[in-house]
Amino acid sequence: MTARPTAIPLAILAPAPLALVVALVATAPAPAATPSRAHAVADTARLAPREKARMLHLWAEEETADPAVESRQRAKRDIDEAIRLDPGNADHWLARAKLEMIGGYDTEARASLDRAIAIAPRDPRLRLERGRAWKREWVRWLDSLAFDRAIADFDTVTRLRPTGADGWLALVPMRCELGDLAGAEQAAERALSGRPRLPEAEIAAAYIGYRLGDVERPDSLFRDAIPKLDPTLRTLFANAAPILGPRGGSRPIARKSRTISHDAIGGDEPAPVEPAAGDTSLSRVPSGDEWAQLDFDPTTSVNETLLEFWSRVAHAYFIFYDPLHPELDSRADLYIRYGPPRGVDVNPGGVANTFVANQLALDNAGPAARARAVAEYPMGVVRWNYPDLGMRVVLNDRSLHGSFSPAVSRDALPGSAPDPAALARRGDLMEIDGGRAVFPTLPPANVRIDLAGVTADFEGENGPRLFAQVLARGAPTDSIVSRWAVLDTTGRAVSRGGGPLAVSACDPGARQIVEIGQSLPAGRYQLALSVRNQRRHRGLFRAPFTIAPATAGMALSDVVIACGDPTMMARGGSIRIDANVDQRVTGPGPLIAYFEAYRLAKGPDGAAHFEVEYAVRRLSEVVPRGRRGREPAIISSSSREEASAAGLRRQFVSVPIQTLAPGRYQLEIRVRDLTAGTQVERVVPFDRQ
Repeated sequence: MTARPTAIPLAILAPAPLALVVALVATAPAPAATPSRAHAVADTARLAPREKARMLHLWAEEETADPAVESRQRAKRDIDEAIRLDPGNADHWLARAKLEMIGGYDTEARASLDRAIAIAPRDPRLRLERGRAWKREWVRWLDSLAFDRAIADFDTVTRLRPTGADGWLALVPMRCELGDLAGAEQAAERALSGRPRLPEAEIAAAYIGYRLGDVERPDSLFRDAIPKLDPTLRTLFANAAPILGPRGGSRPIARKSRTISHDAIGGDEPAPVEPAAGDTSLSRVPSGDEWAQLDFDPTTSVNETLLEFWSRVAHAYFIFYDPLHPELDSRADLYIRYGPPRGVDVNPGGVANTFVANQLALDNAGPAARARAVAEYPMGVVRWNYPDLGMRVVLNDRSLHGSFSPAVSRDALPGSAPDPAALARRGDLMEIDGGRAVFPTLPPANVRIDLAGVTADFEGENGPRLFAQVLARGAPTDSIVSRWAVLDTTGRAVSRGGGPLAVSACDPGARQIVEIGQSLPAGRYQLALSVRNQRRHRGLFRAPFTIAPATAGMALSDVVIACGDPTMMARGGSIRIDANVDQRVTGPGPLIAYFEAYRLAKGPDGAAHFEVEYAVRRLSEVVPRGRRGREPAIISSSSREEASAAGLRRQFVSVPIQTLAPGRYQLEIRVRDLTAGTQVERVVPFDRQ
């Protein structure tokens, strides 16, 4: 009897009853060694066509694992012969498609997958593989038809195998690219509960959950899944060199010149190597303290900057990782460093889409040598556009197989790094390592709650006191809660708190308010306050403030612009201030301002005697010699002498503003202690609309 291979892939075998399998195992002799090609070729003529096709299929799989060109050619011949002998076997067509994809024959590979699906239309493996092939085409050239076909195949996989994980997992990044985060979340949760249980499904559920506004559960999922990943994939999540620079903070290094550049026909001189996501030679694993310094929301128990980094790595992996070419290229690095682009141009006008081999060497050669080098080669070109950052990054694909790298140039390429002026205009972004990466300082825009607030320096019974009010966009029926922390100059939290928000008196139909009163020593601080509602929407407010040291004589608090009727704010011995946190005044007015005067001197009659003056000036847009110009007073008033109890004076000022044209103004408050002969002035800006 002809010797036969003993190891046949399970996908090729038809299912057999369990009892029969057990019986065969119990009675079968010890397995013989798999016959080599040389020993078995002579015996295959005696095999039935299907048996011979199975053996050829097995040989093709073994040869495919060998990267040598000759082995791949033999594998192609063997699988073609297997198809000729057994054309109705979908697995032969699947093996042929994989060979064609490895060789870069994508159109032929999809045609082979079409034949396989025609034979076995309910086999989810075939639909999944064809969906990946269409996705690969979309990732390379942004073909929208390929994108739609990939989603259709992945969706069919989930219908054929609804309890499986692979189809749902494949849908997650595609739904995310469509902007359908709710659909992506549903797919991620189905993948998480599917079989087999994949750590990649936890990663998908984590990064989609973070994009939808959650933080605690994504942090837990990431920390549980990352240690269980394949070591290569685990390195992607641990290596922060793409955003922080290489180990030790050194600048990019120039690799030794190679005869042939990576993905290039010629031997161009390699450019300095920036740390890449998949480059372990320049990897950097930051400490917890390093990540803590980058955390843009210190009010939570998790690190939002780290979650943003992990989420970018996750999406870049799911989109750009290709098992046929398992190296992430420059597109993944750009995504990790700067997030998604506003748009991508394929072969944009005005950008070269050909190259000359060894161009940089030719630039240094004589005219004769340059004249002889006339051969040009085509290349793929894409341009990633980040208009908010002032960036237009050109990437080249010299291989024409979807492996993109930065454009080669001896000079700095305009638009390849963030524009400092553009970053300065964005208060919701922070640059890392001089613009190597840019990360947000606010929650994602799709789940963001807009916040506005004001901080002021007051005095209380226990000394200096922070007064802060923060308004959040939200209807009275919304359930919004806050968490806040006061940080010192080292970033250490010196005070924390939180609680539900109340309806704002300034805008009761659309805003809610949280008020903070906290005694603090004199010094410089920063207030960080976050809010969230029942829909997982979040907001973050951060503001620096200074608590001035107490003085021996008279002092004034900061001036707070208020909204509402002052007569309604003073009740009994307490005062309720509803701050106009936007510092915008509309309508006929008047403008209401509140401040406190401390340590007013006692006169001969036992009372304090003082005067209050105010003035309104337009803020000059001209800044001569580096100082803002002082405009003449538009509105001014001087109160008559008043008397009150010595010590503390709580004061409202009402300023008529009917005559003010729209613009930016400054209110100046001056208090003169007539007994002590001292005076103090405070100013507060506002907008007249």
